[in-house]
Amino acid sequence: MEMKYYIRYILVLLAAGIIQAAGIAQDSLSYYLQQAALNNPGVKASYLEFSAALEKVPQASSLPDPQVSFGFFVKPMELPGGNQVADIQLMQMFPWFGTLKAGKDEASMMARAKYEAYNTSKAELFYRVKVSWYRLMKYDREIELIKENLDVLESIEKVAILKFQSPASDLQAKGMNSSGSMPGGSEGTMNNSGNNMGGKIQQTGVLSNDPTNIYSSSMSSGMKNGSSGMQNVLRVRMEILEQKNKADLLIDLRKTEEASFNALLNRNLESHVNTPDSLVIETLPADRLAIADSIMKNNSMLAMLVNETDTYKFMEQKAKKMGLPMVGAGLNYMVLQERSGNNPTMNGRDMLMPMFSLSIPVYRKKYNAMQNEARLMRDAGNQRIIDLRNNLAIQYRQFIQAIDDAERRIALYSEQENLARKTTELLLSDFSSTGAGFEEVLRMQLQILDYSFKHTEAVVDYNTSVALAEMLINSIKF
Repeated sequence: MEMKYYIRYILVLLAAGIIQAAGIAQDSLSYYLQQAALNNPGVKASYLEFSAALEKVPQASSLPDPQVSFGFFVKPMELPGGNQVADIQLMQMFPWFGTLKAGKDEASMMARAKYEAYNTSKAELFYRVKVSWYRLMKYDREIELIKENLDVLESIEKVAILKFQSPASDLQAKGMNSSGSMPGGSEGTMNNSGNNMGGKIQQTGVLSNDPTNIYSSSMSSGMKNGSSGMQNVLRVRMEILEQKNKADLLIDLRKTEEASFNALLNRNLESHVNTPDSLVIETLPADRLAIADSIMKNNSMLAMLVNETDTYKFMEQKAKKMGLPMVGAGLNYMVLQERSGNNPTMNGRDMLMPMFSLSIPVYRKKYNAMQNEARLMRDAGNQRIIDLRNNLAIQYRQFIQAIDDAERRIALYSEQENLARKTTELLLSDFSSTGAGFEEVLRMQLQILDYSFKHTEAVVDYNTSVALAEMLINSIKF
């Protein structure tokens, strides 16, 4: 098992090296995901914990260390076979049959749990990288939309300025006609004109004895039109300033998000991140019903809890085996010296004696407590598995709701944006010819920008939901 995991990690390193050497799609999302998997300190820590767990497998399957004792007699002990001057003992204890296997299975299962924890950390990292990536694309798209909107607003401003200047030109022309006709006509003509217009002037409430009332009325009408035109120009300029401020804010937000993205890759926070020009809708990794089944089968967090719970099963078996006697086997070697007067055949010959020992686990409380502990931890693990499955089912339901809502909003705001653009074209054409409907032109242009922003946000929400599904089923493998 250990070699399999090491080979897999080496393949990841080789794949990343091949991509870097070939220079393929250095700014693509797949490239950034691989860089994050290799360089993120959190993922590295998870992999090191898994590697450390693998080192416990040989520890759990090893025999206890043999015991060697050595004794030296200051005054030799007299024995029938000679004088004993030293005693050497070697003893090896053997746990009960199956104890070491249970310990090895426990350590192996815990290593598998750590590996699934590493997969969980990596899946969560990929999700965070994707979410940050989509936010960067969202900011770039919104900045581009504001630039397009500013171009349109500047065009509207030019039209408003022309409309503001045209009433003054008309008024000046009218004034010249009035001044030219007054000196050129006779007094009788003026009286006749006054008599003919007297009734109309009196009906309109203008004093007939004031010959400047007609000119004053025209001047007043021109001033009103000029004031209205100036208001339109000022309103457009106010909105242009507002849109420029929004663009600056989005640029600052992008810089902050770019720093967060670089932190996930564990590289310089000031590194620039290039995104594609177009924001496309991602494809689901599988059918919606298939995703529900894949979550319960492939979710790395669920697999981690299952392996951890199985660990407690082997822990209980090991505790039970430890409550049985341990058998010891060894040798006792006695160093003898020759002693005068003894039988020369046995005199001074060293003695070698096999030994056997047996531990008696009479204190049962600790062994029973160890078994109860493992049993309770296994029951707790089963409850955590049930709880996680319920939460995963809820997350799947939330995923379906979010992706359905995103699909509806994408279609809605796309249609509303198209309708708003057509309406704005008609209103702008009418304003250019007649000067009427300026407020509607400005409002609809801002409505286009709002629908474009909402459409972009809906696409990002959809792609984020796709990334969530990929995390839940752990579909990205590096």
